[in-house]
Amino acid sequence: MADIPAYRRIADEIGKLILEGHIADGARLPAVRELAMQRGTSVTTAVEVLRLLERRDLVEARPRVGYFARRPRPGVPEPAMSRPRMQARQVRVSDVVAQMFSADGDDASRPVPLGAALPGPELLPSAALQRATARWTRRSPRLLTGYGLLDGSPRLRRRLAARYLRCATPLDVPELLITNGCMEAINLALRAVCRPGDGVIVESPCYFGFLQVLEALGLKACEVPTHPRTGLSVAAVERLLSAANGRGIRACIVSPTNSNPSGATMSDADKAALVALCRRHGVALIEDDLYGELQFSGARPLPLRHFDTHGEVMLCSSFSKTLAPGARVGWIAAGRHAVEVRRLKFAASVTTAPLLQEAIADLLEGGVYDRHLRRLRAECERQLRQVTQWVIEAFPVGTRVMQPQGGFLLWVQLPGAADAMALYRGAADEGIEFAPGPLFGSGFTDCLRINCGQRPTPRIEDAIRRLGVLAAELATDLAPRAA
Repeated sequence: MADIPAYRRIADEIGKLILEGHIADGARLPAVRELAMQRGTSVTTAVEVLRLLERRDLVEARPRVGYFARRPRPGVPEPAMSRPRMQARQVRVSDVVAQMFSADGDDASRPVPLGAALPGPELLPSAALQRATARWTRRSPRLLTGYGLLDGSPRLRRRLAARYLRCATPLDVPELLITNGCMEAINLALRAVCRPGDGVIVESPCYFGFLQVLEALGLKACEVPTHPRTGLSVAAVERLLSAANGRGIRACIVSPTNSNPSGATMSDADKAALVALCRRHGVALIEDDLYGELQFSGARPLPLRHFDTHGEVMLCSSFSKTLAPGARVGWIAAGRHAVEVRRLKFAASVTTAPLLQEAIADLLEGGVYDRHLRRLRAECERQLRQVTQWVIEAFPVGTRVMQPQGGFLLWVQLPGAADAMALYRGAADEGIEFAPGPLFGSGFTDCLRINCGQRPTPRIEDAIRRLGVLAAELATDLAPRAA
């Protein structure tokens, strides 16, 4: 016992009480100072106890309220690891993408919005952003009458660099470029290092927007096995790059933290190994850090860029999932490719809306953004857990559900020879939308992605339960008939 740190020993004891039911599910735990007094230890140790219990998913921290016990639900199997062919191929993305973005979820007559990956408008600090925008409109009308600086607001870029320093990831302000959302950043990164016909490594499944960009640029996707919890298989990437058929690969796009659609997060060891591997083989590594700030508990996961000491990783992100989807303010830290990316940005769109950049910088400087993120993370976790429970209750036996530790997306694998596109068509006829699995790569005909960013209302619950009924009916129709 002497070799076990005090915080771990105390966490083990409290965790056992929760698991055995001696501390009721949902019961409030002692505050930090109270716990320190009860256990005869320091406040620092008490903080470490609660953080460890959070990481074990046995405690829920509610901002400005306290800590609450959370007993794990009976195990729900995860979706299977993907097994793509790992051969570069031309990609085509279904017109379903356009349909998903055509509906307005505020109107009760519109489809139930479980498709597009967006947080509900009530979760966003729109009023604060409106006030900041109005201030800058009065203070500096030139922001509306000129293009602004090519690189973007110096103040916003400094604030972004400061935020990444919090997770031990130094970025040089001169390499940061403000873009029209994360997708422009990804587009610029690919154009800087690839030419038509080149191969690009992607996760399987990966965000369908990446496949759209590859299609538009004439690039080939090389899907690599990906676990829905631990992310891209670095061993598979190494085998691919070491083989003869890896010679035409010029880049790798990966979402290492709370990825879309599966919610996977790579370990620090895998992140470091992937950075080293891509550098060794001369493959440009493009990081989508869009959901990095939406980790539910514990420290923010380290970006790939943290492990890069040569400016090889091009880090891309935006405020679309955390602050203002319609603002289209993103960024790229392009490292040694910064000069080429800047040239391409000027040719593509010149600049990004300067007024919105200054307004967002206000929110970052004044602490509004940090307070908002704490609330957003808590609400996203609550909503995701609620929708997950509805799916478990309503979908056919054998359904597999990924339970991510961040973001607001739920990746679901249906049992048997399910047909996600048939389910999509049936749901669309009943005014329900979701993102069918085939959008996210080859295969995934039995998978779907559900957006949990909207507040879980009775209408959402009814839609989930109806999806479960439709999935069960399709499973019955596909079952083999008796001879």
